[in-house]
Amino acid sequence: MHPPVTRLFPAPQTESPLEGLYLGHHLHTRGKGKPFVYSNFITSLDGRIAIAAEGHTTHTVPDAITNPRDWRLYQELAGQADLLITSGRYYRQSVIGEAQAQLPVGKQEDYADIRDWRVRAGFTPQPDIAIMSGSLDIPGAALEPYSGRKLIVVTGKDADRQKARSLQDNGVEVIYAGDGRQVEGKQMIAALAAHGYKSIYAIAGSSVFHTLLRASVLDRLYLTITYQLLGGTTFDTLTQGTLLEPARGMQLVSLYHDPHAPEGAGQMLGIFEPVQ
Repeated sequence: MHPPVTRLFPAPQTESPLEGLYLGHHLHTRGKGKPFVYSNFITSLDGRIAIAAEGHTTHTVPDAITNPRDWRLYQELAGQADLLITSGRYYRQSVIGEAQAQLPVGKQEDYADIRDWRVRAGFTPQPDIAIMSGSLDIPGAALEPYSGRKLIVVTGKDADRQKARSLQDNGVEVIYAGDGRQVEGKQMIAALAAHGYKSIYAIAGSSVFHTLLRASVLDRLYLTITYQLLGGTTFDTLTQGTLLEPARGMQLVSLYHDPHAPEGAGQMLGIFEPVQ
C-alpha cells in the first residue's frame, strides 16, 4: 500500500488513500446525454510536460517528474474509460522506441484491482482506442500490440483516402470528423457518442488537448504538478495551438498534497472542470 495523500480542498483537510483516489469517481456514469471527456497531465512547477532529450528525435516526458504514484492514478483514470484518445504521433514514437509506455490498462500485478474493477463495472478488459491523425502516418507495426482491441482512426474529410483504405483493410475503423485534414473536436465527440461510448479519456499531448479545449468538449482535467523547476529552452506545455479566445476558465474541484513523490520534492494533485 502507498502512503496516503492529504486533501486540501474542499475542506476539511483529511487523509485519503492513494489507491482508489480516482477510481472512486465512476467517470463512466457522469455523462449527461453525451460521453464524459477527461484528460490528465503531469507537469513540472515551471510548466514542462515534455522536453527535448539527448538521443531522442521527439520530446519526451522528463524522467525527473515521472513517479509510480502519479502512474498509479493514471492507470485508475484509464480503468474508467471505454475509449482512449491517442495521437498518430504516439505510434510513430513507438516504432522508434521513444513512446513513454504501452497504452493502459497495465497488465502488471499492481493494477490487478483496476482490471477487476472494470469487470465488475461491465467494461471490456481493455479500453478501445481512437487515434487522432490528420496525416494518417500510422505505422502498422505500432498497432500490432493492440490487435485485440477495437481501433478507430479519426481524421479530417480531406485525409488521404488511400491511407485510409489501407488502415481499413487492416481492421481499423476510420471516422471523418472535420473539414480539411485536421480533426474538429465537436464532430469527433459526436461521432464517438454515436458509437455508444460513455467515458472518453484523452491521453495524448498538447495538440490533442488544444483540440478538445477549442471545441469546448472537455469535462474534466486531472493535473499533477510536481514541486520541481526544470528550466530548459525547448519544451512542451499543456496546450499547443491557436490562441483560445475567450480564455477557457477552469474551476477547482479537488486538491491534494502528496509529499511522497517525486523524491526530494512532492506534488499536487488537482482536479478541474470548465466554468459553466
